[in-house]
Amino acid sequence: MISRTQKLEIIDGGDMRGFASLNPKTTEVLDAEIGSIVVFQEPQSSFWGAAEVRKSKDVDEDKIVVDTLVLEASLLMEGDIVEVTLYEEDMIALEFVDFGLKPLTEEANRDDLVALAAERIESLEKLIDGRLVYPGMSFNWPELDVKVEILDTRPSLTGMSFAKLAFEALREKTGYQFKTVGIATPFNAILCIDVSGSMKTIDVPVRDIAHAREGLKDLAGDNPEVEAFLDRFEEGKNVSRAEAAAMAVLLYLAEKVGRGYGEKVAVLTFEKDVTQMTFMDSDSGELRPYVECTGREKSLGLQIVSTHVVDKVEEGGTLTDMGSAIRKASDVIDEFGDKDKPTMLVLLTDGMTTSGPPPLKVLKERIHDRGMLVIYCIGLGERSEIDEELMLAIAQFGNGTYRHVDNMRDLLEWYGRLAGEFAVVIRGAE
Repeated sequence: MISRTQKLEIIDGGDMRGFASLNPKTTEVLDAEIGSIVVFQEPQSSFWGAAEVRKSKDVDEDKIVVDTLVLEASLLMEGDIVEVTLYEEDMIALEFVDFGLKPLTEEANRDDLVALAAERIESLEKLIDGRLVYPGMSFNWPELDVKVEILDTRPSLTGMSFAKLAFEALREKTGYQFKTVGIATPFNAILCIDVSGSMKTIDVPVRDIAHAREGLKDLAGDNPEVEAFLDRFEEGKNVSRAEAAAMAVLLYLAEKVGRGYGEKVAVLTFEKDVTQMTFMDSDSGELRPYVECTGREKSLGLQIVSTHVVDKVEEGGTLTDMGSAIRKASDVIDEFGDKDKPTMLVLLTDGMTTSGPPPLKVLKERIHDRGMLVIYCIGLGERSEIDEELMLAIAQFGNGTYRHVDNMRDLLEWYGRLAGEFAVVIRGAE
């Protein structure tokens, strides 16, 4: 039985050993005590997580402070509004856990990865011992540069059932095992950016992005124009939606270079017309319609990216032809020339389609192998201005999801995640 539901805003609490902290008055409404388990779910995406309750008068009544690893595993982030309920089933005692190891870099994809994981088990215990685990839960293990997934347990965890992971108890039972689940999937990407006139709006707050900004400066080297662009992102100030989008594209490209798989990234901008950016091949000097993200392409033409998106907005009109942008994206997949490599399409907009063909109709006509494509839609700015129902439908067709963001930190965090993983588990029916 599930008790009364509360709508609360998530606050990232850092390392809280798997707990969630609530105001005592909120726990009264939920009929929760210290040690109770609460389930929290974002209704739009159906992303969900669970944590053990702690009480604190320092937490506002409309907030829930959640452990960072729990947020990472659930794909939720600070600022999300979630429905919180009390979980009233008995906790299951685990006898066996099957851990899957997914390398996040080529260097981590070692033949002896399973043996290395067994040797470093103490660091994994420090990371997750005493935490709740549940079906499909995954999280990063930084020491080995892998993503760990709970593949199987005994007794089996099904639906929204949870168990507390206790390594000492596991060792007294059957125990646990590691297995590799393959190297991180190399994939190409198409970044579609809305550059209609509304993207000039200066309403995107800059907060907590200093680390990303300085990392991009290091990547750009001594390019004064790129440095000048990045200096616009001053903590506590607002930037335009176009500037925020350009910064997100730079971060995505930087993350791709860091992976070192030679993945290709194309950048499209759209308003009433669609424009595909071109980049110079460092070897041949020829222009090509994508960046090939290898170590030698370190500079990535960052100056071109940072100025192109903003300049396009300055000349952009009021119309938004999303359907033609998607049609062009389907052509780009052929231009990549990698039939066996999947493609990610990231579509960012601050409004709704106002000209051209219906986007979803174009998708269904042009995309036939949905197993080789994932689509993520991002709404930037005011929710009331965005056709979120259409964004959800496009993302679901492409086996991805839709997120709304209204600040630089969340925008960069989401782009950073997408650059490193081809698939995100979607919970809930289409």
